[in-house]
Amino acid sequence: MFRTLLLATLGIFAINLQAQTIFRISNVTITEKDQVTQGTDVTANIRGAEGSDRVVIHANQEYTVTAWVKVSTHNVKRSSVKNSAVNAIFELDLKAAGKKDGRRVEKIFYGDQERKTHIKEVFTIKHGIHVRTITVEYDGSLE
Repeated sequence: MFRTLLLATLGIFAINLQAQTIFRISNVTITEKDQVTQGTDVTANIRGAEGSDRVVIHANQEYTVTAWVKVSTHNVKRSSVKNSAVNAIFELDLKAAGKKDGRRVEKIFYGDQERKTHIKEVFTIKHGIHVRTITVEYDGSLE
C-alpha cells in the first residue's frame, strides 16, 4: 500500500516538473470608433515546451475576442540558428453580431532573441449597410 502511494505521488510530482511554456497577454485594448475598451491580461499555459492554448481576452454583450497561441520548435541539423528557433502562431478570433472573423500571425524567434511581440489587427464586421471596424491590439511575451 505504501509503495503504491509513493509511486503515485512520485508520478504526479514528475508530471508537474515538466517544462511549461507560458504566453502572457497584456495591455489589451479594443477600439471601436472613438471608444476604447481595456481587455483582461491573461496567461496561456502550454504543457511542455510545445503545444497550444486558447484564452478569452475580452467578452461583453456585443462581442467576444479570443486568442490562440501555438508554440513549436525546429529540429534542423544543418543550421544551428534555425535549430534554436521558436515558432509561434498567434490567432485572434472575434465574434460579433452573429458573425465570426479571425486573423493569424506567425512569428519566429531565433537564438537568444527577446521573445516579445506586439500584435494589432483590424476587424471589419458588416451587418447590412452598417459597417463596424474593431481594432484589437495587445503585447505578448513567451516565457
